[in-house]
Amino acid sequence: MIDTIKLLTSHSATIQQLNTVRTYLCKVKGGGLARFISPATILSLIISDVIGDPINFIASGPTLPTKVTRDDVIRTLAELSVTPTQLPQSVQDLLHCEHSSVATCGNDIYNLIIASNKVALDIASRVSESEGYSPFIITDTLDGEARDVARELMECVAIPSEDKKYEHISPETGGKIRSALSSKHNNSGKRCLIFGGETTVTLQGEGLGGRCQEMALAAALILGQVDTSYKITFLATSTDGQDGPTDASGAVITQNTACQALQQGLDMGVFLEESDSYRFFRLLNGGDNQLKSGLTGTNLMDIIFIFIDL
Repeated sequence: MIDTIKLLTSHSATIQQLNTVRTYLCKVKGGGLARFISPATILSLIISDVIGDPINFIASGPTLPTKVTRDDVIRTLAELSVTPTQLPQSVQDLLHCEHSSVATCGNDIYNLIIASNKVALDIASRVSESEGYSPFIITDTLDGEARDVARELMECVAIPSEDKKYEHISPETGGKIRSALSSKHNNSGKRCLIFGGETTVTLQGEGLGGRCQEMALAAALILGQVDTSYKITFLATSTDGQDGPTDASGAVITQNTACQALQQGLDMGVFLEESDSYRFFRLLNGGDNQLKSGLTGTNLMDIIFIFIDL
């Protein structure tokens, strides 16, 4: 199943699409675990790594009976432009057999979410406030193509406009950003805009990177093209300490990043088009802008900070 998930991920599969396929292929997911240990009563303590905290998608819901059919999987593959022949032979063989993942359970099941991205954002807010910033939690539902989301966030912060329409940023999110920029909270000129969620990356080259590093690279490109009267720092990091198939957790950029890259002979546009954000940040300033926290053992999706000094 690992090869199948890697293939779908390379086609920008969402967590919902990945879990549809996982639930069909695995006997434990979609309530399978609950069925195996029935009739015992189950208390499931859940750490959410999915936007909105839907229990059936967190770890593919091993203790929540969920029905997924062959047609659901075929439809998901079609959405991702993946043909069944691209899948491992064992998965192709399973798709030839009509079965359902529905798990009927006769036991009592209690599913309780004990940690989520919202919890991480609350902690991040308290820490930023302790550092002298006025924190604003903007959203915990950030999703979409990483580079596009980052570009729109930077445009919304650096060139705020009520008339601008965005594809990946909702009017509510845009409004919260503008409100934070104009807020007189604590009479502080230091603002920290905090975002949570999980974006995706569509691989466009032979590069190496992850969604957080790609967001930072795309943000640096925008910041290098605009003039603002205030200082902006953009930081994107994964909470599990691993951004894509790399040993970095994310990256941080400022308005000086574009100039520094130019001086060091690094073409940010080329690195972005090759989906090569990891190598860009490894080379930039000797790797000082690349974040390496090490594995944390907990995945609560990603956190994006935009620090503003007015």
